[in-house]
Amino acid sequence: MENIFAKLGYSVSSTRNNTTDIVLDMLFIKNPDGSPRWIWNANCDTPLFLKFYNIGSSRAWWFATAIKMVFIFRLQKIVFSKKSVYATKNDHTILDSNTDWALFTGTIGPNNKAILYTNFSFYKIATTPSAVELINREHAILARINGFYDGFISPKSFKISSEIIQLSDVSENGTRSKSSTSSHLNALLAMRSIESKTVKLGQWSLFKNLKNEFNSIDDSRIPSNMLRKINTLIENISENEKVDVTLSQGDFTQWNMYIRNGKIALYDWELASFEKPKGFDYFHFIIQQGVLVHHKSWKTIYKDIIVESEGDFLEQLFNNDLNELKNYLKWYVITNCIHYLKLYSEQPQWHIQVDWLLKVWNEALNEFMLEEKSARELVIMDLFDLLQNQEYAALKFNHGFPEKLSINSDIDLVVDKKTNQLLVSYLKNHALVSKIKENKKSFMNAIQVFLNDGTSLSLDLIWQLKVKNLEILDAKQIIASNIVNKYGVKNASSINTARFIALFYTLNNSAIPSKYLIYELAIQNSQESLDLILQNHFGNTTNKKESVLNFINQNPKNKGISVLKNTINYYKDIMRNSIFNRGFIITFSGVDGAGKSTVIENIALKIEKQLRKPVVVLRHRPSILPILSVWSKGKEKAHQDVIEGLPRQGKNKSSLSSFIRFTYYYFDYLFGQFVVYFKYILRGKVVIYDRYYFDFINDSKRSNIVLPKKLTSFFYTFLLKPEFNFFLFADANIILKRKKELSKATIEKLTVDYHRLFASLQSKSNSSVYQSINNIQLEVTLNKVLKTILLLK
Repeated sequence: MENIFAKLGYSVSSTRNNTTDIVLDMLFIKNPDGSPRWIWNANCDTPLFLKFYNIGSSRAWWFATAIKMVFIFRLQKIVFSKKSVYATKNDHTILDSNTDWALFTGTIGPNNKAILYTNFSFYKIATTPSAVELINREHAILARINGFYDGFISPKSFKISSEIIQLSDVSENGTRSKSSTSSHLNALLAMRSIESKTVKLGQWSLFKNLKNEFNSIDDSRIPSNMLRKINTLIENISENEKVDVTLSQGDFTQWNMYIRNGKIALYDWELASFEKPKGFDYFHFIIQQGVLVHHKSWKTIYKDIIVESEGDFLEQLFNNDLNELKNYLKWYVITNCIHYLKLYSEQPQWHIQVDWLLKVWNEALNEFMLEEKSARELVIMDLFDLLQNQEYAALKFNHGFPEKLSINSDIDLVVDKKTNQLLVSYLKNHALVSKIKENKKSFMNAIQVFLNDGTSLSLDLIWQLKVKNLEILDAKQIIASNIVNKYGVKNASSINTARFIALFYTLNNSAIPSKYLIYELAIQNSQESLDLILQNHFGNTTNKKESVLNFINQNPKNKGISVLKNTINYYKDIMRNSIFNRGFIITFSGVDGAGKSTVIENIALKIEKQLRKPVVVLRHRPSILPILSVWSKGKEKAHQDVIEGLPRQGKNKSSLSSFIRFTYYYFDYLFGQFVVYFKYILRGKVVIYDRYYFDFINDSKRSNIVLPKKLTSFFYTFLLKPEFNFFLFADANIILKRKKELSKATIEKLTVDYHRLFASLQSKSNSSVYQSINNIQLEVTLNKVLKTILLLK
């Protein structure tokens, strides 16, 4: 404060130094750290300091109203903090201490400057070398545009000294606007008319300077993957690419403008430049408003950018071309990010708004990274960026860049419950995420993240390390001893990872997978009691778990009230899982040679690895009853005949015999569906049928049955309907190349019949999917199947 008053022409002190010293009685409102934020003359009867405050939200309105009420009832000297100092007047003073005045001490950082309001003018007082440069740039630009331009209003600027400029007040009779209007468009067009040009990237001086600044950023607080994205985008841009640049105010936000008589009155031109990319101010207005006022996600802000551009903005700023808009959005995001990342790296402390902005900018970069990285990779990068300044420990995580995680691998993180909530909220609102599914238990949250491109990501957030009802390790200790690798991931230490692996697999009666056996080295030379026990369980499946169990049971958290609580939670988790994490049924139908077996084999693997659900494959029916021929031929002979025989070779023509056979198999479906439900579905398993009841409707001859379709279709009514039903088909000539078991005419007839059946069933069902897929390319088929499942599950 003393430094600011010295620049205004006063030497202030808490004690009187001269008889000529005057007394400055001041009131002030504090910053969160206790330092003065707004200071004003104690005798001022109006809240002049509200000139520095943006009343852009309902909360801000209530605050400003409360302040005004305090002044109306003359309560300011009771409500606000008071301070008196002695001041010695210098030869050249800017402030008349006897008049009404208010002072904003500024935001801490390299660009810190104070702002004085008195006599209908603002005075910007630079307190750092960087701030001196900014206010002199502002004065030069305002002098050039000469205070008033058709389309917008700007302040008149007078240079008092190299550290102080005086600016006229353009706020009188003005109103704020939260949304972009024709007045905003006119202002942007007027600024473009002052100066605009097209430059090659290699000749764009602003971008060259920003690149140099980017390369000098060194701050571990800044998300490392965000920096990698920006670097990738910069490297992929040709030096010959052309960019339209124009005059930009640089901080075109509702708190830096008023609307007066239909025109925008713009102030605070410190960041103005004649070399900003076209549309910079348009994007800045919507994004800053969305983040800082409404706390919106990038997903919502991006929609706002597109929607608000419709009409005149898109036509006059971007030639009515959405691709051009998106291209200049890219330039806005890159240049704005680099500028502020450099600025933030020089600030010792960040306010909460920095975190909000970084999160949104990081997601915005993804719009231009999808040719370089998949949606899954980008979400993983963003996830670890979000966690960069949080405490956690990754278990069994790869040692490369985080997004290089195998498509079939999940992410296990030891976190606290607060971090779990942070991640869930973030993922729900991520622009690349279509939805998430939580399977929350007493000790962890298993999250399935479904992405817009049909892929998925599995995430286990663990705050208590348990096997059944036993706590095996201390989560807080594992987090506290994490180790940050060179890729910015905070991993659990090797010894803690080894302990977790050995305990988890041993207590679950499973062999430790070979890929984890390398962790044995971490405990090989340890003399800790637990490690001595676990050393015998790496790679040795014959050792019993009793010694491990006895050690774990000695943990105070596995005794008394704690073990009772853990046991109750364990059974509650089981019940909750059976209700909210049930499995489901998938059926695949199609003629022989349509490719069902290959698709089933691959989709089962994807479900197990990506959806993390165990899969059971059943052939044709539940099979609680054996095939009929078992009763006459015996089990082995009957099954051998099925394997060696060709389809549709039965000679049965009797309706009675057919009805008996059908009734037998129908009872297998009718009662077997409940066995499947209780045995598999309630336990969270996915059942895949290789063929299903639809064969009795369209291809009953395959089961040596000859019955009317209407009859077999009618009885389908009484069966539980599988959630996902896929009919795989292909051109008859392609199928005959794969398998020559059916004639071309039969293949074509069955294909038509299945198309009609699935279309009919789908038209009558809102709860089940009946989808026909032309199975020519395996990956395309698998993606369609998986995307359909992910969309509804």
